[in-house]
Amino acid sequence: MSEAREQFARTLYIQNLPKSDQILYKYIDQIEAELEDLALTKNHYLQLLRRQSPIKQAAKHFNMSEKMVYETVQRIEAKIADEVTELSERLELVEFTDVLILNGLCDAKEEKKYFVLNRF
Repeated sequence: MSEAREQFARTLYIQNLPKSDQILYKYIDQIEAELEDLALTKNHYLQLLRRQSPIKQAAKHFNMSEKMVYETVQRIEAKIADEVTELSERLELVEFTDVLILNGLCDAKEEKKYFVLNRF
């Protein structure tokens, strides 16, 4: 399975979470990404996570207990682990570049255009 397909499935899954879970998860994910960008090494990243805990920041930001934030994130991560692989295997990429060019909807010099089909 391609990493891009799995990442796309993960994004689709997160977009379909209940709004409150989606907002919380994206908030924490963004903080983690920012810390990862700052980190010089993997060990440094772990140090940054401990010092600038995304869980603590989210708890303060959303006026929730750290325990509730942690449990929510763990629940979402468990569901992602269980369901994203299956979802990504059902996704099918179909190239529609030629059809779009023939209908004047894109330029031939543009990147290839794909539609994602979810096979049930």
